[in-house]
Amino acid sequence: MDPASGVIVAQTAAGTAVVLGLMRCGRIWLCPVCAATIRHRRAEEITTAVVEWIRQGGTAYLVTFTARHGHTDRLADLMDALQGTRKTADSPRRPGAYQRLITGGTWAGRRATDGRGHADRDGIRDRIGYVGMIRATEVTVGQANGWHPHIHAIALVGGRTEGERADKRVVGTFTPGDAALAEWESHWRAVWTRTLRAVNPAYTPDDRHGVDFKRLETERDANDLAEYIAKTQDGRSPALELARADLKTAAGGNLAPFELLGRIGDLTGGVPEDEAQGQGSLEWCLARWHEYERATKGRRAIEWTRYLRALLGIEGGDTEDDDLDLLLGADAEGGELRAGVAVTEEGWTAVTRRALDLAATEAAEGTDGNTDPAAVGERVREVLALADAADTVAVLTAGEVAEAYAEMLAALALRREEAIARRRREAEDHDQDDDADADAAQERARRHLARRTGPTSH
Repeated sequence: MDPASGVIVAQTAAGTAVVLGLMRCGRIWLCPVCAATIRHRRAEEITTAVVEWIRQGGTAYLVTFTARHGHTDRLADLMDALQGTRKTADSPRRPGAYQRLITGGTWAGRRATDGRGHADRDGIRDRIGYVGMIRATEVTVGQANGWHPHIHAIALVGGRTEGERADKRVVGTFTPGDAALAEWESHWRAVWTRTLRAVNPAYTPDDRHGVDFKRLETERDANDLAEYIAKTQDGRSPALELARADLKTAAGGNLAPFELLGRIGDLTGGVPEDEAQGQGSLEWCLARWHEYERATKGRRAIEWTRYLRALLGIEGGDTEDDDLDLLLGADAEGGELRAGVAVTEEGWTAVTRRALDLAATEAAEGTDGNTDPAAVGERVREVLALADAADTVAVLTAGEVAEAYAEMLAALALRREEAIARRRREAEDHDQDDDADADAAQERARRHLARRTGPTSH
């Protein structure tokens, strides 16, 4: 994070060790290390939100959306159909089936024909008291049926709200009637199926598998999200079903992405195909992983309806910067820091080049029970001596550890602000260039027209 201060290997009051000051990639789709932390924190947020909503008297549903797929379908095409296309320099963003669920007069109601802004009639959204969704996209792949992207969403209903956008607030809750709920389910199934059919008739799901609704009946249901969601992920919870795709073992002979990556690791490490976990040759696995990388680039894995966080009192956001903030916050949450060492950038580079970073972390934890800063420093220094870097270590007390890490975070925040300002300046310069180009084009067109028509007489 800060080349000037290197990294800090610190011991916590709980006896564990943490390495502070390392940058993380924050790639929730691609990195098993970062994904585990980010998704765990996202699952905690989701659980907190749903528990609070049910506690207030609202109702929550876990809704799963799938499309029909075959072994010849490209993952990017399927993701476009479900999530929508991404904006490029050549084409605007086009909505997918998910976005179509919450648009249109049947869903949102219709304005009065007198132009005064009052609704002629409410939409389904009003009748069920819809306040928003938390969406997570998951992907698996198999040799028989190819890619299987699908969306899990927790929809929160039964809310009475006032205001719009950032000023929106909950003023009460109610239990939606059976007729309204049935209308909602029927409408979403119809929209989902119709949209996918329009994109590609081959994607059209059957009525049973396209959209599935599961109601979370009680606050305990929400508290046990981890148990319910990980039923299809690693055996436990609705927040984990949403957030912890990294824990999932795919069903039906399919592979979850990190299972695919694990098999690639086994095969490149010399494990015979019939002994490695999963399925497929190394060539097949690599081709699928590369396709997965390209298809998920620039997409959100977990996303909340805009303003829903504020409505429920949940801080934070869903951007890549927010993911990085979660990672940095998790680094320092192993408990009170009581001793540590600062290692220069040069020293840590030498350590990682020799693959001694785990040994350095274990040395900070120690097995002899001696937590004196000098003892912690000596144990870590012994490991770094194996990399000829013993002189790059400085022993830190508990207070010095906390102070050094705060300085690292401050340096990161400053660089982030500078980057934002730089991008803003670049965008302004680009806009000015566009204006100048437009003016020049207009002038060329005026001159061309003048040459064709000749001087104007009056």
